[in-house]
Amino acid sequence: MKVSATKIVLVLCLLAAGAALWFWYQARSGNGEVGYRLAKVERGPISAVVAASGTLNAVTTVQVGSQISGQVKEIHADFNTPVKSGQVIARIDPATFELRVNQARADLDAAHSAVAVARSGLAAQQAEIGRVKVALADAQRDLERKKSLVDKNYISPAELDKARTVFDSTREQLKAVQAQQRVSEAQVRSALATVKQRESLLKQAEVDLERTIIRAPVDGTVILRNVDAGQTVAASLQAPVLFTIAQDLRDMQVEAAIDEADVGRLRLAM
Repeated sequence: MKVSATKIVLVLCLLAAGAALWFWYQARSGNGEVGYRLAKVERGPISAVVAASGTLNAVTTVQVGSQISGQVKEIHADFNTPVKSGQVIARIDPATFELRVNQARADLDAAHSAVAVARSGLAAQQAEIGRVKVALADAQRDLERKKSLVDKNYISPAELDKARTVFDSTREQLKAVQAQQRVSEAQVRSALATVKQRESLLKQAEVDLERTIIRAPVDGTVILRNVDAGQTVAASLQAPVLFTIAQDLRDMQVEAAIDEADVGRLRLAM
């Protein structure tokens, strides 16, 4: 079906007339006036906001760790628990460390006994030296006396030789006993050194036993607990962190990641 050109022109004329009528009506309703807003130009602040997400943390925090390895037996503090310096907040099973202390004490007692035995042996050697010295002095006097008697032909040279043999034998005996005394003195020194070593081992065992008690190093509030009762902690490489304590929750800081380009624009808000 074909539309004649006359009808198309008629439709376009009607649309144009309608549009003209609408603009005329709008002009009449506004009285032909255009409204304006007037304001005084003034200098004012312009604020640029840098938005970033972060975390709110205490300014001063202390990590509480364990210097020994073992199984956590007791937990006495949890999140938000206020604690005082020296307060017990956890315990590690002390059974193994108590055995080490008992063994170290037994070893120390044995070392003290060894010192007593060594000193007793040294005392016996000293007494023997005294006895041999007396015998040597007697042998020397007898030798000198028999020398004078031989010169006067009161005794035979065989008697003199016998006295000289006794003197030489006694002198060698004294040297042997003195050598044994030096050995006994060395044994006493060695036993005393062993005592010091065992005392150090006992002290270390007692320190390790004391370390099974985990105490708060500062006053504050527990903000993080990383262990549970029954858990095993290993301190072979570095001390494991059991708790984190904030000293003062009134002193806080925000830690946020800011783009490097915005860092220079930051100012403290008042």
